[in-house]
Amino acid sequence: MKFDKHKAFPYPVLRPGSDDYSDVEFQVMVEFAISGSSVTANVLFANSCEEIVEQIEAGKAAYVCVISCRDTYIQHVIETKESAVSLEFEIGKLRGEVKVDPYVVVKEDIENYACPNINSEFGGGSFAFQAGDVLAQEETQAFYIDRDVFKPITSVVDLVKKDNLTEGLWTISFDHDHIRIEVNPKLKESIDEARNDNKNRVILKNSIYFATVMQAIQKLQDKEESFSDRKWAKIFTNQASNRGIDIEGHDAYLVAQQLMQLPALQLDTLVFKGGNQ
Repeated sequence: MKFDKHKAFPYPVLRPGSDDYSDVEFQVMVEFAISGSSVTANVLFANSCEEIVEQIEAGKAAYVCVISCRDTYIQHVIETKESAVSLEFEIGKLRGEVKVDPYVVVKEDIENYACPNINSEFGGGSFAFQAGDVLAQEETQAFYIDRDVFKPITSVVDLVKKDNLTEGLWTISFDHDHIRIEVNPKLKESIDEARNDNKNRVILKNSIYFATVMQAIQKLQDKEESFSDRKWAKIFTNQASNRGIDIEGHDAYLVAQQLMQLPALQLDTLVFKGGNQ
């Protein structure tokens, strides 16, 4: 059953956008990680309704997560009473768009269920549920599984030399699959040598690379040009989607910091405070 905020249930269901319950929530955090030849789904269930939690602990209900992938025709159901669970897939089993649908589902018939947080419009009595009924539901979450999506965002940014540039001046090209930072040959040679040092890499990340990522985000926000066929644009939008970052809802510099995993913090740790990384 897909999440549909307009669907009406004959009994109270704890879900977003519904007033069936008040002052309690059912939230599910999902993260995917690629390592070697596998993809791991890490799922965390957060349920503040004590009465539903009691049904889960008694074995009458369970957390359920349906993971489906249209490109590979995979659908896998996770059922658990634990609040956190991980599941590993072979690298080729999940590819492209992956959808996650989380629920709390009744396993055994429940009699005389009552909760003070249920909307009074349902009346003051108790409820009975049958196996298969939904007690709680979270919105469908969509993720994009690709090795490049899990690499640093700068993996789609290349440093290239441009012979006719004034030394010290650099330009950016967005017209290829990878973004190109164009620099004078002498500057490229200096940067290539500097990359051998961790501190220098962090400084570069906070200077020309940060400015480049921020400008790329601004390009996507402005929509004056279409970059939908460019690999870099797909990686930017997919990484943002996977991390719950709203590209259009924030200034470009804030989005850039999130996509680059707070580069100023790395600068502070490694350069200003002289730590190791």
